Amino acid sequence: MIQEKISPKVIEMKRQGEQEGEKGKQEIQQQQQSSAAAVERHYTRRDLENTILTALRNAGKNIDQLTVDDLAPIDEFHTRGREATANLASLLNNNLQPNFHVLDVGSGIGGPSRYLASRFGCRVTGLDLVEEYCHVADSLAKRVKLDNLLTYRQGDATHIPFEDATFDVVWTQHASMNIAYKKRLYSEMHRVVKSGGKLAIYDVFKGSSSDIIDGSTSSIHFPVPWASDPSISHLISAEEARKLLKDVVGFKEVAWEDKTESVIDWIKQMIKRAQTSGPPRIGLHVLVGPQWSDLVKNLLKNLEEGRIAVAQGIFERS
Repeated sequence: MIQEKISPKVIEMKRQGEQEGEKGKQEIQQQQQSSAAAVERHYTRRDLENTILTALRNAGKNIDQLTVDDLAPIDEFHTRGREATANLASLLNNNLQPNFHVLDVGSGIGGPSRYLASRFGCRVTGLDLVEEYCHVADSLAKRVKLDNLLTYRQGDATHIPFEDATFDVVWTQHASMNIAYKKRLYSEMHRVVKSGGKLAIYDVFKGSSSDIIDGSTSSIHFPVPWASDPSISHLISAEEARKLLKDVVGFKEVAWEDKTESVIDWIKQMIKRAQTSGPPRIGLHVLVGPQWSDLVKNLLKNLEEGRIAVAQGIFERS
């Protein structure tokens, strides 16, 4: 057999191509790291635990005997609050049991995980990018005496730090809006859930009219609760998400519901209560800060103008 001699020029071109490919990977990693840092800065609030406990104490709560329900107004950081969490759980039917292990992706300060553990007795591991959120979630779990069922870990949802087929259920509420690499996110969720396991998702998506408003794509009013500007807001449409989950990643869709109108009603009721009797002593404004009212107004405007939408779904790994 005669071996074809490769010229030095071809070898050099191949070497340069490999270097450029490696450089491209490094640039993507750097972009991801930079974006993650920006997202964490957006959500981080100094002395958050003390701020929450002070608000609870001022509302007449005994912070040494707190219950999961005491925390609900402040720790369900997504539209429709506890109602949304209970509604999503109901779609899982019998897929939340005491011997099950749930991964909550984007667990925040732990509201949904505490609800699931207290209501169904299942173990829940929370994963969140924001270190302060994980610390507060862990502390509040101890205060409601659920730390035997709850664990929180800081981490990146596009590189979930767990083995394949670890969890019976993967749960996520309002987390993907800050994540640009949706395929990677959904693929990681698929990887860590067991065969026959479920993905429960409740999220914000690009609205049906966002492509034509102002002649701009993904044009929404900022700031919003998940982003102060477009640099850390990464929305796709509900249909794009469903296609990725089913046709690309490999999930089977079990249920899908648009919840946009329910969210609009919820926000309007919240604004009306605040106008009538002032902001409640405990609520998401305590978690987010004084800019909360402006964020809510923009959120409502985006929803009403069709720039964003909210939906939930259940998917199964075959």
